[in-house]
Amino acid sequence: MKRPFLGVIIFTIVVLLLFVYVGEVLTRISGEEARVEKEKTRLLGGAVEVSPEVGREIFWGRGRCHTCHSVGSEGSAIRGPNLGEPGPTGLPIGVRAVQRAKERSGQTGKEYTPTDYLVESMVEPKAYLVEGYSGIMPVIYRPPIALSLDEVKAVASHLQSIGGGVDIVAITDSRFLEQVKVVAAAPAPEGPALLMEGDPEMGEDLFFDLESPAGCAKCHTVKDKGGKVGPELTTIASAQPLEYIIEAILKPSAVIVTGFEPTLIITKNGRYITGIVQREDDQVIELADSQGHLQKVRKAEVKEVVPQTVSIMPENFGEILTVKDLHDILAYVATLK
Repeated sequence: MKRPFLGVIIFTIVVLLLFVYVGEVLTRISGEEARVEKEKTRLLGGAVEVSPEVGREIFWGRGRCHTCHSVGSEGSAIRGPNLGEPGPTGLPIGVRAVQRAKERSGQTGKEYTPTDYLVESMVEPKAYLVEGYSGIMPVIYRPPIALSLDEVKAVASHLQSIGGGVDIVAITDSRFLEQVKVVAAAPAPEGPALLMEGDPEMGEDLFFDLESPAGCAKCHTVKDKGGKVGPELTTIASAQPLEYIIEAILKPSAVIVTGFEPTLIITKNGRYITGIVQREDDQVIELADSQGHLQKVRKAEVKEVVPQTVSIMPENFGEILTVKDLHDILAYVATLK
């Protein structure tokens, strides 16, 4: 009679141990799934912690802010204003925002707080352009960047922290976030209608073949390969929508990227040299022309220096490229992320 009872006890213990083991495994699996889901949410731009630390990660990461902006000596981008002390006014953006808010209040007749200015500059980048800079900043809560509402807030808090104080409540209460909430809930607008699907491999050949009708690499760099006359394009597709890229190819003078404005030099003996200034010292001005060639002019020979508003990038790509060539190049550029 004792043995069956002992067997029942052993069976019960085994079942309990098995139950505990299964529970622990399920807990681990659940925790791992939660961790994976949290990481997926972070990568896809879902809910994130609103903090300067997270905002900094986004700034230098998937937000692609560093494509156009440097912060002090960190980064080398010149498309947009430096957000540290070397930038406009000589003040870091957290302090600079106080001055800008006063300017915006005077311009619009509406009260602006420093936080309002920071948030507006992110979600309505063309509302106020810093003198000397072009309006190339994309809408950051739309593709390809597509930051979520919390990510926009986090980046705003990071900007506040660059020389200033962080105020998450002021960010959350900013009236300029209302349109982000509305737009984020609406379907994204359709991109431009393309006539055909391009071949990225053929586009890459056109891009780097200097004898092709395109020959983009004469002036543009991708991953340290190509010329340095025009803006680097290594991650352009992750920062700008297709509409911008098409316009940049077919209408290059529509928006000239800051730092790449052309200059005309007229010499005393009647030479006209147009290019982008690469280097200048007390003796020489060095320009890169539309073919990627460097032209050195001694300052003693210069009669006049005239800033230009027409890009040195050829304006006739719409004529010299076939429809297939254009779509192949667009397909290749779309891979640059």
